[in-house]
Amino acid sequence: MNEKTVDRRVRKTRSQLRKCLSILLETKKIQNITVKELAQMADINRGTFYLHYKDVYDLMEHIQADLLKEFEDILDKIAPDTDNLVPFIEALFVFIYDNKDMAKIFLHDDLDANFSNELRNKLQTCVFNNYKAFIKQKNMPYFELYYDFILSGTLGLLVRWIDSEFEMSPHDLAVLTLSFIRDGLTNIIE
Repeated sequence: MNEKTVDRRVRKTRSQLRKCLSILLETKKIQNITVKELAQMADINRGTFYLHYKDVYDLMEHIQADLLKEFEDILDKIAPDTDNLVPFIEALFVFIYDNKDMAKIFLHDDLDANFSNELRNKLQTCVFNNYKAFIKQKNMPYFELYYDFILSGTLGLLVRWIDSEFEMSPHDLAVLTLSFIRDGLTNIIE
């Protein structure tokens, strides 16, 4: 359902439930979170919770679906530009920053490997589709390995960024990440 057509009170309730779930997930596993404690924390009654979701897992599935949709929308809007990758990287980091409540959970805890894999697959499809002409032109036979290497390093960088409570701006981190991708250790060693 389009977010604009959803009643303001419904949006507020769903937002509050998401916030409370993310707080609880920082200290508990999802299977140990009850609807009762989630509803109490969100200051709603359990009946209101059940108007929106079947259980805590259903709430998590809705959050994941919303995040995947938002991620896809971002990837669809990114124009490939091999001369300046900062806007591409920054858009992804802004997505993480805007969803920091859930990013903390998903990047620190393998809460749902399927969700994580789906995000990775969507990103890989975007990169390989948008940059395939460049990859072919540059004759990069090991690009898939290079991509995996970059992605793993970037995920480690994102975890550190989250742990630092988002010390850097998404833009500054994107510039730094691109520097690491393009220059590796060259700038640090010299």
